[in-house]
Amino acid sequence: MTKQAKMIIAGVVLILIALAALVYVQSRKKEEFGGFQEGSEQYYGYRYAQDHLKSVDQCDDDKDDPAMNFNEEFFQGCQKYFEDK
Repeated sequence: MTKQAKMIIAGVVLILIALAALVYVQSRKKEEFGGFQEGSEQYYGYRYAQDHLKSVDQCDDDKDDPAMNFNEEFFQGCQKYFEDK
């Protein structure tokens, strides 16, 4: 194998290592949820909208369900999801 071929292979390997490192770092990065602190009511509203709803009009559909713990902060998080979308 020529010296030039070895250099090309080494360059390709370095690029692959750099790409793998970038993918790893991106996968380790925490997903942001509207900038709300994890565990806050806004955070839960944001996540609920992300996981279950299709439009901002649905944010208050379950407000009478006692299991939802619906409140103004939850509603703000839900609305923020659709603003960010």
